[in-house]
Amino acid sequence: MSRWRQGWELTKKSWAVLKSNRELLRFPIFGALIAIALVVVLVGPGVYLIDDGQNVIGGLLVALGLYGATFVSVYFGVALAAAADLIFKGQPATVADGLAVARTHVGAIAGWAALSALVGMVISAIQQTGSIGEAIAASLVGAAWGLITFLAVPVITFEGTGPWTTLKRSASLFKERWQGQITGNVAIGGIVGLLGILPAIALIAGGAYLWANDSGGGMAAGAFLVIVGVILMVVAGLIIQALKGIFGVALYRFASANELTPGFTEQDMNSAVRIKS
Repeated sequence: MSRWRQGWELTKKSWAVLKSNRELLRFPIFGALIAIALVVVLVGPGVYLIDDGQNVIGGLLVALGLYGATFVSVYFGVALAAAADLIFKGQPATVADGLAVARTHVGAIAGWAALSALVGMVISAIQQTGSIGEAIAASLVGAAWGLITFLAVPVITFEGTGPWTTLKRSASLFKERWQGQITGNVAIGGIVGLLGILPAIALIAGGAYLWANDSGGGMAAGAFLVIVGVILMVVAGLIIQALKGIFGVALYRFASANELTPGFTEQDMNSAVRIKS
């Protein structure tokens, strides 16, 4: 319960920033729209070609699509972090301000996107094709990767480092601040997932069942539930991404310079991750 309370407090404070500066929500929205377009244009045809036996061209399209989607996600993440930092400093911030910073770090973003996409594809491949033990191990590696790279986007935003330096810098910030005794991921956004994504999954599952098992009014009702569930999931995912981006800046400032961001206390920062007892 203590863990949930800590996560809830961090989420509320990050939400307060987002609510007062709704411009920040545009970054994950724009990023998601472009990423979806890349997936539809490249990954979809690539999967079709692979299924048709054209593995080389299909695999290339899938790889390009996944890389492009990752690049877009990091690019808009850097833009959001830059805008959030301006807000924390008491300055006005627009989408243009954030994108201007992201443009100056295109090389660093491209390198980090390549590393992130590669790691993600390897973990996903092991989870899907490996044994149960290998899938579990890959999931644990994925969780560890998510933690040590949580500050990667702020590091790129404020330090402009390449992929390997970004990885080492993000990991070292956690190690130096929390003495490497971290056992869990950053406690932010979990409540939003509980209130948004889980109900969305239930709606989609219930709607799919009605859709598949009724040819009359139940099919229409099922389709409606699926649509509502997908919309709810997308909205919750965008909010979580924005909250993590906002809090990532606050956590970076604390971990790198022992600087507290307005609205967050030292206890908030120290409780952001779970420490070995």
